[in-house]
Amino acid sequence: IAYKNRIRGDRAENIEQALAAYEQALTVMTQSAMPVDWATTRMNLATAYKNRIRGDRAENIEQALAAYEQALTVRTQSAMPVDWALTMMNLATAYYFRIRGDRAENIEQAIAAYEQALTVRTQSAMPVEWAETMMNLATAYSDRIRGDRAENIEQSIAAYQSSLEVFIPELLPNDCRRTASSLASLYSDQQCWQEADRVYQKALKAAETLYQSAILLDSKAAELAATADLPRRAAYALARTGNRQAAEAAVLTLEQGRARGLSESLERDRANLTQLEQTTPQLYQQYQTITTQLRNLEGQQRDLATSDQRHKLTATELRDTATALHHKLTQTITKIRQVEGYADFLAQPSFEDIRAALHPDNPLIYLVTTPNGSMALIVTVDVTDVLWLDALTETTLREILYGPAEDSKLSRYLGVYQDFRNDSKANHLAWCKEIDNTTRQLWDSLMGPVIQQTKNLGFERITLIPTGYLSLLPLHAAWTEDNLKPNGRRYAFDDLHITYTPNALSLKAARTVAACTPVTNILAINEPQPVRASSLPSASHEIAKAISTFSIDDREFIQHEDATRTAVLESLPQYSVVHFACHGLADFATPLNSGLAMANDEILSLRDFLALQLQSLRLVILSACETGIPGTALPDEVVSLPTGLLQAGVAGVVSSLWFVADLSTMVLLSRFYDLWRTENLDPPAALHQAQIWLRDSTGPELAPYLRKSNPALAQKFEQALDERPFAHPFYWAAFTYSGV
Repeated sequence: IAYKNRIRGDRAENIEQALAAYEQALTVMTQSAMPVDWATTRMNLATAYKNRIRGDRAENIEQALAAYEQALTVRTQSAMPVDWALTMMNLATAYYFRIRGDRAENIEQAIAAYEQALTVRTQSAMPVEWAETMMNLATAYSDRIRGDRAENIEQSIAAYQSSLEVFIPELLPNDCRRTASSLASLYSDQQCWQEADRVYQKALKAAETLYQSAILLDSKAAELAATADLPRRAAYALARTGNRQAAEAAVLTLEQGRARGLSESLERDRANLTQLEQTTPQLYQQYQTITTQLRNLEGQQRDLATSDQRHKLTATELRDTATALHHKLTQTITKIRQVEGYADFLAQPSFEDIRAALHPDNPLIYLVTTPNGSMALIVTVDVTDVLWLDALTETTLREILYGPAEDSKLSRYLGVYQDFRNDSKANHLAWCKEIDNTTRQLWDSLMGPVIQQTKNLGFERITLIPTGYLSLLPLHAAWTEDNLKPNGRRYAFDDLHITYTPNALSLKAARTVAACTPVTNILAINEPQPVRASSLPSASHEIAKAISTFSIDDREFIQHEDATRTAVLESLPQYSVVHFACHGLADFATPLNSGLAMANDEILSLRDFLALQLQSLRLVILSACETGIPGTALPDEVVSLPTGLLQAGVAGVVSSLWFVADLSTMVLLSRFYDLWRTENLDPPAALHQAQIWLRDSTGPELAPYLRKSNPALAQKFEQALDERPFAHPFYWAAFTYSGV
């Protein structure tokens, strides 16, 4: 049982250990000698087979069914009614997941077994167990093949509703979240939006109860993973109700569920406490002490989560310290809220907080994809509009990213990119083709309508908050055919200037930093060495261009063997602009390990950025591969290098979504510095214009940026009068701007 329930270590191996131990126990616990213990062990063995990862899945379920049936020869309804009902429950679940046999018949068997279990598991005698069985019965009815479909749905809804009489958010939040989510999704499938909204609110309440009870970072991550896309589905249903102010409420639902770790850190560590310091200095100091200790403790937890010790139990001392600090913080926040002007201190974001992040000429657009369709919520200082995009569903998005579910041999965006990562030379053309296919599809189903609606409202700039897996994609590079353009394509960012942000609170914080941070100096990190990766012949020229736009006294560059992780971390807080020209690598599964390669292959990681407290850093340019890719386990947490830098106190971040080319990147960023430092465009506009310029420029227009780095290539470009060498989005679309 211990191995079966084990969290640490390899899950598949744990179950194998459990199976072996149960089989050994059965050599002594025989049916004739120890019938009750034999039946209990048989049932545990069956459950282990049902959850088994190794071996043939269909055969494992057959083994489970056989073991449950054997257990029922002893666990009869008359002799052991409670144990019989539990075994019937498990038998029903095994039939529900059965692969062999007729699917329709398997579901009928499951329904019959659940209903038999309910003869013992009654609401009056065993309310929690009754509710659990009703929930499973509801799921079986919702998937039932036989009988009238409408009647099956009604049966499912009734059973879910019954279970929620017991599974209330305050007492059984985990069961409530799971059940309410399923019922609300069923209502959404029937387009019963009022009912879906009502039940989603209950699920969100339960999810919040669970999240607030989590103390450690890994516990919070586990709750966010269990909650998954619930805020997105709830926001969609809420907006669909069409009630007055439904759109604003939907925006707030998204904001409260988006990048929570980032929002909480920003609010906790960057709150305006000037008045508190003046009126109640002792309370102010108490708060500062606790939050400093919490930041240090979170750093320890991140280090542990990415170390070789990550599968071991969290040290009791660390857990106890976290619990004590959480308790102290809660008490301190309560006291602060009693001070005039701080009644809402560290409360969840309000719509006024979102409104405070807005600029009059720059709407904030939340992009949301659900199983029922998609929407864009366009938030301006005056109004919030809903744009329905139901051609794009969650299924469609998954097909864009992974390919059709029914054909495992096909892969799309992420699969082709992984091949490109493994061998960039051999798979370059395939990756370029996939970028074209994906960005073309994104125009029709998503960005085309968003662009048109935003232009109709009279705006030229937008800031996107792409939720879920949309944050993996270069939305600004979505395109449609246009014969009036040099390359026959019109891209989304031809019509609008597009930037990104994880959520509204981070944009608000970035605006505050930008407003009080003049650009005075630059730190440039030039190709740290030695590293295992290949050389970057254009990096030195890129850095030379960057620092040339600052006076000699206002620039520093660290290069090659001097560019160690420690040296860079020590220098970062002293500069208003930091430019990295180096290698980078994203860790999709463990994004805390994503980072930049410093000398001796030391990684300046996301963990390092999250540990920083920077007060005056206007811009960080991450001129390296994969610096903008978020982790895929918790897509709505947007765990990435740009997010970490925004949390640390940076106003704007330039980063990349794939392996970028050395030469074109140097040209792009050299042009960026001309537009920013010489022509006085703001940094986001400078990047935007530099990308358009790189895409549309012919060889002679590009040649001046190559004469120092590659004279022979510059001469060749000068002769290519009609060619646009960097027209393909591979060369320019990887780069995005986060913040302001």
